[in-house]
Amino acid sequence: MSAAKAIFVRQLNDFSKNMSVSMMYIIWPGLAFLMSYLMGEYGAAQVAMFAGMFVGSTPMIAIANTVAEDNEYKSLRFLVMAGVKPWQYLFGLTASVLMMSAISVAAFILIGDFTGQHLTQFLIISAMSCLASAILGGAIGIFAKNVQQASVIYTPAMMLLMFAPMLSMFNETIQRIAQFTFSYQVLQIVLTPDGDFTRALIIITGNIAALLAFFIIAYHKKGLRG
Repeated sequence: MSAAKAIFVRQLNDFSKNMSVSMMYIIWPGLAFLMSYLMGEYGAAQVAMFAGMFVGSTPMIAIANTVAEDNEYKSLRFLVMAGVKPWQYLFGLTASVLMMSAISVAAFILIGDFTGQHLTQFLIISAMSCLASAILGGAIGIFAKNVQQASVIYTPAMMLLMFAPMLSMFNETIQRIAQFTFSYQVLQIVLTPDGDFTRALIIITGNIAALLAFFIIAYHKKGLRG
């Protein structure tokens, strides 16, 4: 676990240096705060929209870019040669991304003024969604040879996860599709705290299982040795 801890610490240090990634943890809660302040009584919808956008993009991009960059610059090869096992690398990387994501989720909770059962449900749904997003990012990072290729792969997925839930508020056909994504469930748990929480859990668990299968396929095809 010492190697995983080293990767965890390294990644936290890199967050402050990589402004393009670190700003993503700030910009979505920042926009949610600004828009909820400006929109007044419609503020909950703004928090829901930006929270869904956050989980649908930030954890995925952070991990995909990091894995692809470590592959591109051969950092991963040096880590493997130094005795770091692939699972230790992935565990440390995922833990750091989820910890940073937890700070952003906490900001959404404060902005949305969630309390009681609503807070608990939002926290659980958001945590599971961030995990699903991180798994997808790991698979994309493994498939990609470099950061540019990673961005080409994750951009369509990001667009779907970010905008489909928002557009589903205005289009019933899109809603039928978007409802099966984890980002949609985050949006819904904010807008309808009395909704079907169990169904949301089942859908996100299904997302995690499917994305984990995708990750396993990527790992078996490409490996993680730099």
